[in-house]
Amino acid sequence: MPHLTLEGLDLIDGLLAEQGSLTAVDRFSQRHDRGDAPDQAIHYRDLIPLNQPAAGQQYAFEVDLDACSGCKACVVGCHSMNGLDEGETWRDVGQLALHEGERPLDDLIATAATHTAMATQHITTACHHCIDPGCLSGCPVKAYDKDPVTGIVKHLDDQCIGCQYCIFKCPYDVPKYSPSRGIVRKCDMCADRLAADEAPACVAACPTQAIKITVVNTRDAIDTAATGHFLPGSPAPQYTQPTTVYKGHRKLTRAAAANANIPTPEHAHLPLIVMLTLTQLAVGGLCALVLLDNTGTFENLPLARLVLAGVCTLAGLAGLISSTLHLGRPLYAFRAFLGLRTSWLSREIIGFGGWFNTVLMYVSLLVMKPDLLGGLARTALGGGVITTGLVAVFCSGMIYYDTPRRLWARWQTLASCFLTTATLGSGLALLLLIAWPGLLSQSTLTQLAMVMALATALQLLFEASAKSLAGTGDLLRGPLQPMAQARLGMGLIGGVLLPVVLLFVHTHSAQLLAALLAFSLTLAGEALARTLFFTAVVAPQMPGQPGRKPQ
Repeated sequence: MPHLTLEGLDLIDGLLAEQGSLTAVDRFSQRHDRGDAPDQAIHYRDLIPLNQPAAGQQYAFEVDLDACSGCKACVVGCHSMNGLDEGETWRDVGQLALHEGERPLDDLIATAATHTAMATQHITTACHHCIDPGCLSGCPVKAYDKDPVTGIVKHLDDQCIGCQYCIFKCPYDVPKYSPSRGIVRKCDMCADRLAADEAPACVAACPTQAIKITVVNTRDAIDTAATGHFLPGSPAPQYTQPTTVYKGHRKLTRAAAANANIPTPEHAHLPLIVMLTLTQLAVGGLCALVLLDNTGTFENLPLARLVLAGVCTLAGLAGLISSTLHLGRPLYAFRAFLGLRTSWLSREIIGFGGWFNTVLMYVSLLVMKPDLLGGLARTALGGGVITTGLVAVFCSGMIYYDTPRRLWARWQTLASCFLTTATLGSGLALLLLIAWPGLLSQSTLTQLAMVMALATALQLLFEASAKSLAGTGDLLRGPLQPMAQARLGMGLIGGVLLPVVLLFVHTHSAQLLAALLAFSLTLAGEALARTLFFTAVVAPQMPGQPGRKPQ
């Protein structure tokens, strides 16, 4: 169209002529239909299926590893199309380090980051839209949905409370927390574009057609996951049964993530540290209170019983309140019961809710009608306090046990929760009972001190065994070593040595000082243990991806 000026040209005619011309898309479409643009046609051929999945099928990403150049156009396309925050990515590009010699694979992993005599393979990855997605089963508010027709796993932003448990449950680091929104978000395979017969952003942006959408048989995906074959350096596929198909001619049997030997500490999750420490302290202290009460320890000093119950109740309340600080949208926490059937987080929330209500009944009767707690009524209510408390602690442990993280996916995780409950509960009971001269008999003191010492010793042994885990051991011997040494020292002195000293000290002032130091050091040590519990874990992710940012 000729250049328009206001002198000597009819501006209206020019604008009408411009409106009557075809758009660039229309002109390309006409050329494509006439066969004038064969080179461009490849950009629109075989990138998405022509038909929706049939029964027993679903959509999946297919990645041609031979074609992937690592240019990250897919990352940029996804970021732009979905309007992601700065630093937020739903698709990442990592690297595998390849080695074709005879060196042991352990040596390969140990030197992967140095790129010594190795080739690299770029890996583009997003949500794998798994057959059995961990994010969906773990969500306490049902903020995930797997489309029954397409198999696409979608995140329901309006339903999310920002608890981030799906991040713990996903072995591929797919869900990403958005601090500005207080929710988690993830790839949905551009489902709206697929519904309009348009390729997802990453597929359309890839200049080498390394990514496309295909249809897979779910039975085949399940069988393939059962064999353990997915992609070298990636988490075991049996956990969630991913559907992404990686194809290529290079042999990847001797490959490792390019950053395999560079573990970095994870986010500490301070609200969860406070919550776990205080709730287990409260449960342990109330268990000790109920057991001691049934032996007649508080028969002549009901005030001491009330003080111990009050301290435990306040500690439990503080722990439960602190847990809400971990939520991005705490006002919607009331939805947490929705995932009871599948989510251990829902079960923990309901469990502690039942425990706290039982405790309030117990303490209320202590204050208003202590006589009603005699005989069968006291035994039944006290048993309810113990049972509901231990069930809630069990659910706390299962939250982490039921994840693909090696440090947590061991029975020691559950044992650790109960040992912390025993250690802090007996330590608090010792301190408060010693504060009343003549209340604590020597036999009861011995029992509480031995429980505290044995529980702490076992706890330290379990924590020491974590150093044998790949990655975790490197962290505990490296950047986390000062914290690990401080935790060990506090545990040995406060949880083991001082309780034993109590057995040989008979003056009241010395006993009180030893009990105070023992409880203080043990409480600080258990808080450090919970910090290491979160920071020393090696979170699984797809190979060679960039490290996470603190959340």
